[in-house]
Amino acid sequence: MGARVLTWLTDKNGAAFRARAYAPEDRRALEAMYQDFEPRRAAQGLPPADSARTRQWLARVLASGLHFVAEQDGRIVGHAMLVPIDEQEGLELANFVHQSARGRGIGTALNQMAVEAARANGCARLWLSVEPSNRAALRSYEKVGFRMLPGSWWAPEVEMAIDLAPEPA
Repeated sequence: MGARVLTWLTDKNGAAFRARAYAPEDRRALEAMYQDFEPRRAAQGLPPADSARTRQWLARVLASGLHFVAEQDGRIVGHAMLVPIDEQEGLELANFVHQSARGRGIGTALNQMAVEAARANGCARLWLSVEPSNRAALRSYEKVGFRMLPGSWWAPEVEMAIDLAPEPA
């Protein structure tokens, strides 16, 4: 996959966590994170409101793209995904952090891992959309290099992008 595995890191509260590539054996733990996820349907209707729809959604999104998880205290507390849009647009980033782990830098670590993986896989551009009221997410995306696209601040969803140049050798 080309992304480095982030070994154990420390969040802003001093607690250890690990960000790494998703593995098929993570499926149950990922479903468990989404079972207790709040707020439901907050980001473009995601994550889905009920268990059956969550399982269907995960089956669909996990079938393609690149996926990453954050683990803390033996459970998955975050999920970032890079899903294909098209050749011109590159990949779309989506990031979900369980409410018990927000505000600690875990989402930013997942975002950084996703950016590095996209770059390592030859992706030229990443794109995302986020609600303008989600200030923490906006700051997290900006920390890893995303910039707001012109004209999107007053839209229902802020669009952000990052152009990826290969890292110097």
